[in-house]
Amino acid sequence: MPLPNQLPKRNFDGVDPDFQQWLNQLTDTINYHSGYNGEIEFADHINMKGKNIKGVGAPVDPDDVISSAIASSRYSAAALAPQLESNQATPLKSYRQMNNKTQREQQSSWLNDLMSAPPSANNLFPTITNVSGGVQVSLPSGIFQFADGTSVKLQGRTDLLSLPAQYAITSLAVSGGVVTYNGAATGLVAGEIMTVAPATNPSYAGTFQIISSSSGGAVLEWQDPGASGTETSGNIQVNGVYYYAVKKRTTFVSLLGPFAADTLQNRLQVNFDGFAIVAVVVVTASGGQVAQSGGGGSPIVGSPTAGSFF
Repeated sequence: MPLPNQLPKRNFDGVDPDFQQWLNQLTDTINYHSGYNGEIEFADHINMKGKNIKGVGAPVDPDDVISSAIASSRYSAAALAPQLESNQATPLKSYRQMNNKTQREQQSSWLNDLMSAPPSANNLFPTITNVSGGVQVSLPSGIFQFADGTSVKLQGRTDLLSLPAQYAITSLAVSGGVVTYNGAATGLVAGEIMTVAPATNPSYAGTFQIISSSSGGAVLEWQDPGASGTETSGNIQVNGVYYYAVKKRTTFVSLLGPFAADTLQNRLQVNFDGFAIVAVVVVTASGGQVAQSGGGGSPIVGSPTAGSFF
């Protein structure tokens, strides 16, 4: 109940009139801060000295204060979580719903940026022709299809590839599955790959990784359980594999190489810069090897077949 701001005159007979005015002002102030004159406005903040404000009602207007109970029931993580689920009416706009068939992508262009991602289709088969002093390779222009189903028409190109370096074999011998080479200094070191082309003993033929090298590469060792007998002629060849590759979203085909051998590691190295392999060409001292060269996107599987990746 508000305080009256006027008292009977008889109570103030002989009292200075200013006192009556002061009392009226004091009474109005008390009534105002008690809320009897409408909303209370403060000239400065309220400092509760660590005490709580209790009994706050449910909010009605946008600027109403809310209680911790109201805040928890409406805006806490537990309260919002059901509303953001993928099967609710208000999921996050950027939320990818893994089980939502309407959002499932059949193709995704981000696959184009993956390293070592082979094309799903490729009909760019190189033409290999032995010419004086080297091998001529012509790659026709054509459609190249990326992993996401998109495609690009690549430019054709023609290159003259040099024959690989070769070093004469003085002797090959095997003991316990380890072959020892003696011959011309190759400069090869352990870990590098080379191809053995014997003249008379085919059991030594193949591509191998060197496990030991000395005397500037004039003495080499590698593992070959299939080797037998000896060999005193033929040669060792290196640097004879070339890759044709295309970088994402370009039409120009790049020529990368030479590499010592066509291996998964070398193919991965070619793809480290975002390239996808279009074709591979294998060159030996005797010329281009059609059976080991080709175009396509399949990984190394099975026996070499002309016109396909092996």
